[in-house]
Amino acid sequence: MAGETGRHRRDVAAAPHYHVIAENQEGELICSDGFTWPGAQGFAADLISPPAGAPVYEPVQTVWIVQGEPLRCPLAHGDNLPDDEQAAPGFLERVVQQQPYWSA
Repeated sequence: MAGETGRHRRDVAAAPHYHVIAENQEGELICSDGFTWPGAQGFAADLISPPAGAPVYEPVQTVWIVQGEPLRCPLAHGDNLPDDEQAAPGFLERVVQQQPYWSA
């Protein structure tokens, strides 16, 4: 059973996942955990146009949806913290150079 658990974790880590990266009005980046593609689109939609009655903590001006690198994504996974901390700024710099999913 323990072998199956380890294999399941590796399979999940290797699955495609997407991060929503948003830039707020102060130029700060907000990064999500990993989502499926539909989940990322839904989260981005909520950032772009919050549902009626929902609090808006960080109005955003730009949103990107990027595919995480399977088995080697530096964002929000906690699997390789020292290396991830060094790799995350470069990853984010490459993201903001891409065409955004949405921009105000």
